[in-house]
Amino acid sequence: MVQVQLLAKRYAQALFDLALETLAVEQIAGDVSLVRSVLDENRALRKVLDNPVLDASVKSRLVNAIFGEKKAISNLSLRFLQLIVRKRREAQLVEICRSFEVIYYDYKNIIKAEVITASPMDDQNRNELMEQIRAFTHKEVELKETVDETLVGGFVMRVEDYQYDASIASQMRRLRKTFGENLFVKKF
Repeated sequence: MVQVQLLAKRYAQALFDLALETLAVEQIAGDVSLVRSVLDENRALRKVLDNPVLDASVKSRLVNAIFGEKKAISNLSLRFLQLIVRKRREAQLVEICRSFEVIYYDYKNIIKAEVITASPMDDQNRNELMEQIRAFTHKEVELKETVDETLVGGFVMRVEDYQYDASIASQMRRLRKTFGENLFVKKF
């Protein structure tokens, strides 16, 4: 897995450097986002691309038919996808897209954050949360909000690899675990 991430990072960095050189960072970032969403939504396409038995020319024609004929992505992005297929790295395409997005967000000084609440947040709470994240990270915040009624109350916040769980549901689980222990049994 580490080797796949390293490979994906290298391809993503190469694409990003090329996008910087050609002054097409925003265009390429949009293309990468589109490719990733198509691959995320279409399992059949991922299975075809991941199939090692299929010839690279078949996969190349498929990629061209999906992204190239309708001009869904730029010529540079299409050529990059063709290179990925030619080098037999199409199985790592989703990971390459993820790595590119990480590089792009770092370049733009943006951090992704996710907040899960029991009910929709109002504007004041959203702005306060975003301001606290901004103050802590010194980056602009792209906030994804999700509503999950099973939390009962409170929220769960994820910023990069960090998670802060202030939900009532998790507090109830901890209490259940604490009170589930029999304190009268000797533990030797």
